Amino acid sequence: MKVFLSAYACEPDKGSEPGVGWNWAQGMADRVDLTVLTRESNRNAIQGAIARLRDDAPLRRVRFLYHDLSAPWLWAKRRGLLPTFAYYVAWQWSVARKFHQQADDMDIIHHLTFCTVLCPGFWRPSHAAFVIGPVGAPLVNEHYLPLFGKRAWIQRWRGKLMEHFLSLPWLDRVFGQAAAVIPANSETASLLTRNGIPVKEVMLDTGTPEVPEMQHGGRQEKPDAFRLIYAGRLERRKGLELSLRALARVEAEGNFDWRFDIVGDGPDRERLAAMTREPGLADKVSFAGSLPREEVMQKFQTADAFLFTSVRDTSGGVNLEAMACGLPVICIAHQGVGDITDEQCAERIPPA
Repeated sequence: MKVFLSAYACEPDKGSEPGVGWNWAQGMADRVDLTVLTRESNRNAIQGAIARLRDDAPLRRVRFLYHDLSAPWLWAKRRGLLPTFAYYVAWQWSVARKFHQQADDMDIIHHLTFCTVLCPGFWRPSHAAFVIGPVGAPLVNEHYLPLFGKRAWIQRWRGKLMEHFLSLPWLDRVFGQAAAVIPANSETASLLTRNGIPVKEVMLDTGTPEVPEMQHGGRQEKPDAFRLIYAGRLERRKGLELSLRALARVEAEGNFDWRFDIVGDGPDRERLAAMTREPGLADKVSFAGSLPREEVMQKFQTADAFLFTSVRDTSGGVNLEAMACGLPVICIAHQGVGDITDEQCAERIPPA
């Protein structure tokens, strides 16, 4: 079977959308005759990763096609004059025209990334079956909007626009021609069904690679403190402010010793660091910055629980990696993480 995988984001050794594209390419490589279309900016990372593989690795048989828009588009994007999503939509329009015939000669055209219902490509196949997904549409609960500060209105209107966009004629045509629309979580499945779009069963978008069996001996038998860890981007939608507020209350009660290790970086780091300078948090919370995946896995093995209070996440795939290292999860029971956890592996907090 010949598959044309459209993965705008596809990069090895990354999380989030780039990791989704790469993990799916890896997973499909030994099952189908695979062609992957991605951005030109991903070429060096992909070719470098493939060069390190053994000679008979399935990924060596995959054909990678690379495309980016012209220099003025890239210039505007890199300087913040063109929003990433606007560039992404223009890229999708461009590749649907440039690679139409090549894609339609396949058995399946599979739109993968970005994993959003708002623009699942502009493909109009006449021969190939069209598959969309897994796609997500995570919306922010009204109670969590204050976490976004002055930009809370954007999240509020994002939810309203999501419903409106799904009723637009061009999106209706795109979804209508699909042989399968795969939702990434139960909430997205409900949203699509509510708007008259038939869906297949829920499937995580992560395409998580096999995680080697972990040794859990790094944890102390009688730890001096209960060690919590978070790994991921530091941005408002990740809800780390909720984690810090909750831990400040725990500290105020004074009967429980804990530590919280935050791994990752992002635009919210300075604000979060300022919060930890409050009494009771300064010597309890540490920021490790961005680390290679291997080091993150090592940190997981010395922690006692993974704390994940994200308020907008399609899948929350990092929770799977934490659980693979033997960590129980503390999370809000919604969106993707609400689907991948239960009471046996997580302390699930009902959404506000």
